[in-house]
Amino acid sequence: MSSGSYFPPPVKAVEIPKKNGGVRILGIPTVSDRIAQMTVKLYFEPMVEPIFHSDSYGYRPGKSAIDAVRVTRTRCWRHDWVLEFDIKGLFDNIDHGLLMKYLALFVLLKPDSRLTAHLSAKMMKNS
Repeated sequence: MSSGSYFPPPVKAVEIPKKNGGVRILGIPTVSDRIAQMTVKLYFEPMVEPIFHSDSYGYRPGKSAIDAVRVTRTRCWRHDWVLEFDIKGLFDNIDHGLLMKYLALFVLLKPDSRLTAHLSAKMMKNS
C-alpha cells in the first residue's frame, strides 16, 4: 500500500432480503482487501477521531451502543421530551462527491493523500 501499487478489487454484491420484500445490497470484500482496510483504519482513525463530536458513538474506539443507551437514559430523566430520527438509506443517499471532497481536503494536510482511493470500491454482481 505504501508504494501505491495496491488498488482494491471490486467487492462481491450480495442481495439480502428485507422484511418489506425488498432487498439490500451488501458488499463482500476479499480477504486481502479486509487486511488493506484495517491498515487504512489503523493509519487514518487517529487523524479523524479528534474531530468527531463526543456524542458520536457509532464505530468509535472505546465507545459502544451500550454507552449511547447509558447517556440517553441519563438525559431522558433531565428532559421531558425525546427527539428520535432515522436516516433511511443514509449511505445510499449521501452525496459521496461532497463527502470525498471534504475528506480529500482533510487528508491532503496529512503525509499520505492516497487513502481516499481506498474508500470507494466497485461492485461485482453476483453471478
